[in-house]
Amino acid sequence: MPKLKTNRGAAKRFRATASGFKCRRSFRNHILTKKPNKHKRALCATGRVDASDVRSVSRMLPYTRKKVMRRRRLLSTEIGIEVCMHAEHHDGE
Repeated sequence: MPKLKTNRGAAKRFRATASGFKCRRSFRNHILTKKPNKHKRALCATGRVDASDVRSVSRMLPYTRKKVMRRRRLLSTEIGIEVCMHAEHHDGE
């Protein structure tokens, strides 16, 4: 089976997380003088992709799920190693 192409525009706009995708919010680029500070602060936070759009975003980014799962496995093994080393250090004293 041939490799799937990643949609480069989507790759620049979305990042995969363990629970879905995150993206930058809109309306934060220009014409900021008429927007209240509270509104601009709220727009700073990263947005979540809506559940109805997750399927289309995941199709545009075909290899992100594998990458997230691999990263999650690596982190869990690193944390396990640190815990074991920490326990050995206290047992030796």
